Amino acid sequence: MSASTEELIAINSLLIEREAEFARVHSMEAQISALLGAEYPFAPPEVTIPSTIKKKASKAKHAPKKAAIKLRRLALGEVAYRITWIDKGQTVTNEVTDLKAVTPLIHDGLPGMQLLTVETLNFDSTPVESLYQAD
Repeated sequence: MSASTEELIAINSLLIEREAEFARVHSMEAQISALLGAEYPFAPPEVTIPSTIKKKASKAKHAPKKAAIKLRRLALGEVAYRITWIDKGQTVTNEVTDLKAVTPLIHDGLPGMQLLTVETLNFDSTPVESLYQAD
């Protein structure tokens, strides 16, 4: 479940208010017991409190993991990586020489990004080897 900062603040405020009300009820019950000189058998609330409901632990369904893309360092005669992806409906191509710059883009990606190809290039910007091809 993902909530915005404003929603989290509102939820926490309501939980704090709920806790204060429970503390107030407990304080009143303690005062009644003190007046009687013994524990008073208070009946449980007539409504079901959400925190008393026990739920079965559900097994989370994990999305199938994609095979990790394994990149290698540039070989002799290769000077760059050419990465092609779709970003918000547009095909984007970028040439990068550093493996450290390529790896986060490949593994983490960007929101809305779909990786298409990763290939190595020679001095003439001609593809040498395809390291990844989308299905």
